[in-house]
Amino acid sequence: MSLEWARPEAKITARELLAVGSGLLLLLFLIKIYGVGRYSLTTTTALLAATPVQVALGTVTIYAYFVLPAIALGTLWFGIRYRARLQPALWPLILIISTVTALASPYKYLLYGLAVVLAALCVEFALARLRRRWSSSADERLSRRHHTLASWQGLSVVYLGAAALAFQFMHSLDAPWVSAQAFLLNGSAVTTTQNLQDGVNRLEVGTESRFVGYPIAETDEWLTVLHADTRYVMRIPQSAVDTRLTCHNEDDQLAGDQPLLEYLRGNTYSSPNLDCREVLRYLAGRAPRN
Repeated sequence: MSLEWARPEAKITARELLAVGSGLLLLLFLIKIYGVGRYSLTTTTALLAATPVQVALGTVTIYAYFVLPAIALGTLWFGIRYRARLQPALWPLILIISTVTALASPYKYLLYGLAVVLAALCVEFALARLRRRWSSSADERLSRRHHTLASWQGLSVVYLGAAALAFQFMHSLDAPWVSAQAFLLNGSAVTTTQNLQDGVNRLEVGTESRFVGYPIAETDEWLTVLHADTRYVMRIPQSAVDTRLTCHNEDDQLAGDQPLLEYLRGNTYSSPNLDCREVLRYLAGRAPRN
């Protein structure tokens, strides 16, 4: 099995494509950890050692708002683009995948996907006009450009969609792949070892008993937490945790929205996880149990 690119003699096998894709995913996961660790190799190493498996699953999950519309619109696009090559028996499957993922997509993010598709249609229209103009030209250079455009036609949604996903990936590079939690401790834990504001690399230990963090790893005796603000990796005894409540960190996590299915039903969206700042205010009024 092989896939042909712009030149007939240039081929890449499915095995090579799979190897390149796997290497690219691994690179993206490493970049994600690097961003979450605020570009500290020490923190990056600590995160990778604590949770190597969660990185892959969690990273995919936090971008589900964008992945679901991409699957819905991309499947329909290529179904229409390559309809002449598809067997009729595949159309029910294509429609089911597109419909289910579209209904599960948040309404706001689905509109973003439709904007990408509209932009791709404009690009396709421009490419078609250039092809018609260059196809009748006797200039050999324009003839080569005509064949190049022919290989690009139909793939504009891939390039624009990949660019949009890459932008969102870089925009939210420091967003952790696990849910935020507000912690109340029986005592105090070290949350930073320096003042990050003055830019001077000197020891300045800070402690807190109430904070927002991301649980990275957990055993019966210890809990590894990444502090939301300082990105300091803490190891806290389970016995020191009085209360831990899951919340939504507005500074890092994507804003939620109702799926298209709920929008069509007329239901309003209400996140089950309150803003972490509100949860911290609640914990500030509580005294930890000794």
